[in-house]
Amino acid sequence: MNTLNKIAFYPIKSTQPCFTEQSYVQPHGLSFDREFMLTDEAGTFITARKHGELYKFSAYPVAQGLIVRHQDGSQILVRYQDFSQQQECEVWGTHFPSYIAPVEINQWFSDKLQTKVVLRWLGERDQRFIKRFPEHSVSFADGYPLLLVSEASFAAVQQACPVPISINQFRGNLIVSGEEAFAEETWHTIKIGEVEFLHSKLCERCILTTRNLSTGELEPKCEPFRTLKKIHKNAEGAPLFGINLIPLNSGVVRVGDNVEVLQRRTV
Repeated sequence: MNTLNKIAFYPIKSTQPCFTEQSYVQPHGLSFDREFMLTDEAGTFITARKHGELYKFSAYPVAQGLIVRHQDGSQILVRYQDFSQQQECEVWGTHFPSYIAPVEINQWFSDKLQTKVVLRWLGERDQRFIKRFPEHSVSFADGYPLLLVSEASFAAVQQACPVPISINQFRGNLIVSGEEAFAEETWHTIKIGEVEFLHSKLCERCILTTRNLSTGELEPKCEPFRTLKKIHKNAEGAPLFGINLIPLNSGVVRVGDNVEVLQRRTV
């Protein structure tokens, strides 16, 4: 039996995760997941692939918007009502409108990162859609609404990896147990709690998997990226871990829910 063991969301893209016992799944993903994002002044997204300092930020949803805390102990309130101006932004070649934060909020983030950045909010209506599935929306996530990762698959990677790693380095939303390693890659449609999901794409991994969540540093031996390249890659040599999901309806998922495989992929 497959079980949902952890639910994680990332209020600001490429910052620290939040964990919850239950979440409401919207068309663009988990509630509060990657609904904010930092960009350069031109609107291009920035991530912890290059900017490890982003891991020093933790964000927590509150009624007004977000409380954002920095590792140095300072914090700031980001309010939805202060986002009034829209500008175009870009994530992996997709251009779409988003709301920009006021000057004082952007200055706080810029001071912490020592480079000019702009905080952006999705807004109340979905404005970005998936290239391959244009009828489905997505947040500021890289390409798809949710990422599911398996503890059994992680155990296989850890066994082959010469250094200790954490499953949180893979930045999944839904962390499940059960079945054998990489069995999730055979799933086509699944149901968790009230929600059915479509497996839209295997997740190709990058250097971000090597960044330590606590220190923000890249692992010197490029692990677990290097191990994945050896033991689990696609025909083009890209390392794989986890599956991208598209929700087919809205509803609640809870830790402890069964993961029901409705249909498996055909080879």
